[in-house]
Amino acid sequence: MIDFHSHIYPDHLAAGVIAKLTDVAGINKPVTDGTKTDTLRYFKENGVDKFVVLNIATKEKQHKNVNDFAIELDKEPAIVSFGSVYPTGDAFEEELLRLKAAGIKGIKLHPEYQDFEVDDRRAFRVYGMCAELGLIVSFHAGYDFAYMHRLNCPAEKARKIVNAFPTGKFVFAHFGGYRIFDAVTEHLAGSNAYVDTSFVSLDDREFIPVINRMIKKHGAEKFLFGSDTPWMHVAESERFIDALDLTDREKEMIFDGNARELLRL
Repeated sequence: MIDFHSHIYPDHLAAGVIAKLTDVAGINKPVTDGTKTDTLRYFKENGVDKFVVLNIATKEKQHKNVNDFAIELDKEPAIVSFGSVYPTGDAFEEELLRLKAAGIKGIKLHPEYQDFEVDDRRAFRVYGMCAELGLIVSFHAGYDFAYMHRLNCPAEKARKIVNAFPTGKFVFAHFGGYRIFDAVTEHLAGSNAYVDTSFVSLDDREFIPVINRMIKKHGAEKFLFGSDTPWMHVAESERFIDALDLTDREKEMIFDGNARELLRL
């Protein structure tokens, strides 16, 4: 099984980051301590063979250090590590070229943490260059518990990006937009975008009917299993997929095959 959505922090920062995000977002106790060692243990114990680590540069001055960390993480056989750039800054080109040269397969962008609207024209420079380099762009989409007053990646704007860059490889997290599933089904489903399944559990069972409609319209081949570790237990994410109206073959695609093809593993 491949988990497309997880997070690891440098050892000297992990405890502080975990404590801060747990408090700000009001999330239950994390399932790892945020370090590489504990995350590797956790995924091995929970049947995950390979997992994508999504690193985020929340300031332009951070992205070199963030990408140094991403490149180092990617040396671990079980990890596919994504880098990040600050999408409205001016120093992204060198970093994208460096990530590509290091064999990194994509970048993570978080419109709320990075304070930009996903259809900001300045960010289009990043999307275009990633499309040229063959880098995947993974977005936080929908609401974030720490920013419930903002929605910087709604489904309509996500579709605008996908349409603008037909050769781009875009992944929108949390079933295309956390708790905006009707809008995702209407506007994003049917496009070339991928979506991951992270941070949705049976606590969100009320959304099962609309997500079933989303999958029918979008195609199971464009869904990627993700947990959002350390914020969600892998088993909780698995149980939600098992509750959906999917064939065994479609579940296998979501749990493993789709990600393996997208990541060229």
